[in-house]
Amino acid sequence: MKRVVIFSGTTEGRILSEHLSADKIPHTVCVATEYGAEMMEENSYAKVHVGRMDASEIRAFLAASKDFNNEKNLSQGIDLTGTNVSFTTDNVEEMTVVDATHPYATEVTANIKEAADTLGIRYIRVIRDMAKELPKTANIYSDISECAKKIDESCGNIMLTTGSKELAKYCENVSENTKKRTYVRVLPSAESLKLCEEQSIEPDHIIAMHGPFSRELNEALIRQYDIKHLITKESGTSGGFQEKVEAAANCGASIHVIKRPTQEIGMSLEEAYSALTGKESVGNAEYDKKIEASEVSGNSLKIYLVGIGMGAATSMTVDAETAIEDSDVVFGAERLIRDITCHNKFSMYRAADIIPVLEKENYKKVTILFSGDTGFYSGARKMLDSLKEWRKDIDVQVIPGISSYSYLAARLGESYDDAVLFSIHGKNTEKDIATLVDKIRYNSKVFTLLSGAKDVREIGNRLKADGITCRIYAGSNLSYDNETVRELSVEEALSFDDEGVVTALVKNTNPLKRPIINVRKDSDFIRDKVPMTKECIRHESIIRLGLHEGDVFYDIGGGTGSVAIEAASLHPSLQVYTFEKKKEAAELIRRNIEKLGTFNVTVVEGNAEKTIADMPKPDCVFIGGSSGKMAEIIDTLHSKGVGIRFVINAVSLETIDETRKIIEKYKHSDEETIVITVSDVKEIGSHHMLQGQNPIWIFSFTI
Repeated sequence: MKRVVIFSGTTEGRILSEHLSADKIPHTVCVATEYGAEMMEENSYAKVHVGRMDASEIRAFLAASKDFNNEKNLSQGIDLTGTNVSFTTDNVEEMTVVDATHPYATEVTANIKEAADTLGIRYIRVIRDMAKELPKTANIYSDISECAKKIDESCGNIMLTTGSKELAKYCENVSENTKKRTYVRVLPSAESLKLCEEQSIEPDHIIAMHGPFSRELNEALIRQYDIKHLITKESGTSGGFQEKVEAAANCGASIHVIKRPTQEIGMSLEEAYSALTGKESVGNAEYDKKIEASEVSGNSLKIYLVGIGMGAATSMTVDAETAIEDSDVVFGAERLIRDITCHNKFSMYRAADIIPVLEKENYKKVTILFSGDTGFYSGARKMLDSLKEWRKDIDVQVIPGISSYSYLAARLGESYDDAVLFSIHGKNTEKDIATLVDKIRYNSKVFTLLSGAKDVREIGNRLKADGITCRIYAGSNLSYDNETVRELSVEEALSFDDEGVVTALVKNTNPLKRPIINVRKDSDFIRDKVPMTKECIRHESIIRLGLHEGDVFYDIGGGTGSVAIEAASLHPSLQVYTFEKKKEAAELIRRNIEKLGTFNVTVVEGNAEKTIADMPKPDCVFIGGSSGKMAEIIDTLHSKGVGIRFVINAVSLETIDETRKIIEKYKHSDEETIVITVSDVKEIGSHHMLQGQNPIWIFSFTI
């Protein structure tokens, strides 16, 4: 009779147990925590033992496992370390211990292997597939302590995805300031949350989630928390390593990788299954079918993604009502499920929370609720992608609802086919509000979804400051009994305090025409005594950058911020970073940003050659001043990847010579150089005299 003990701490351990159960092979699965037990499926062939074990406890446990009469003790997790266990080798050929613990749990692996060797038990190590090669842009570390010391020198928010067990070592090696800008992603278990509490991690910096984490979900978290650095272990394919790497690259975040402690020798999941059952594994159709059957659990699953309109039952479509009535379980935000009649309801709306419930329970028909319309600023799209990535066999049906825009338009007797639609619900940063005001400035009709009354007041303040006269139609709690729709002037918007989610129509009776070329005059900027790239040179330099919508743009040597701010004025989708080492100049740039409303400009203080290392890869770079560090700056930027467009201004012969050497070094393909001489006309007495400025060399090239 076969006897198998699996030490599980990974997805591989769980899947192997499911396959053995399907083959009616009795086995025991050892997990460290109650949370780990919840992820396992206990049945007549699989018994789950919960609890951490040291070396002696593992040895005693395996010895007792050879005695099939000890089944009850093993499954209930009875402490065996004090029992009189005889370490004989009878029938050991019938027993195998499978080590499917995490690749970083080196001490546990050593203890399991030592116990198996001592008892003469067959030992199989299941290892995860490793990435063929680490990304060239990745920062590689031998352990979490080394990584923490380096990350302590960085700027920007950090997401730590190495698990709660590494948290103490991380916190020991970073400053309090770094800890405050760190977001920790851990399992949603009591043990993990306690470890976070012990390290004084702020509650709103704890992301307690269970995988799988798709690339899209990783990207959403990186963007939500403005992450600049993502720390991960080299966890392999099933550990979601590639999804993290791709998400970080797509969002412009730096990736920091803790290498595996050792290059392990072992088997893949398929090879381990073959070794235990004698069946073919890799590329075998029967095995692939078994994998699929395990994931499907023998059940067909239908999921409805339902838009329920504004929220009140009266605004729900018949299709939506039918789907809810037809379902075994309903998921959604608390306010959406409050009045829904269903035996099983969960206040959940994220795929990472919902999927573990679906894996554990045997539901046939599932409804996930979304406010408004599923195709309009809705989470339905990401939910659909996550569900399809989780299981390709499920039948997902999307049922649309009535959007808040169409509802408000109907209430007001307005059309919205000629309107601009823009939402700042849940993302009301200065940049988002500035983008909305920009749309109002240049359009006669803008529909916008807001988070609440505070957004209405903030928009009113911005419109008043910019001298924009318009009417605001604010609808609160649309479709509910306490629904209100109010017409406001800009002045009245300043004191708006209606509670609830707000949808608004802003009508501008005299919208401006957007300039074809949006330029800034020198007189637009606050100058003080800080140097500034002059108007003619600035315009020509920005033209040569060849900016596109959504580009990341660096302005190195910001000065007054004139280049960064004028570039940012071209389109709100540009992400502009201006680097300035002088504190007084950096403060002046912030004042100019506030004055001119270009909140898509970020000021980075410090020496550019150091601060750019941790920033996202730029598409275009302007260098107006480098303090003699130009070669070092360009080398660092080139290490981020190819295809970066550079424009450099030079006045001195030394800078001209240095730029020529850089161009020759990187063997450009599109270099252009021009020299511009500008003369101002000044009135002196009864005459108008030319006053020449220094000639400016403008170099442009892509490397």
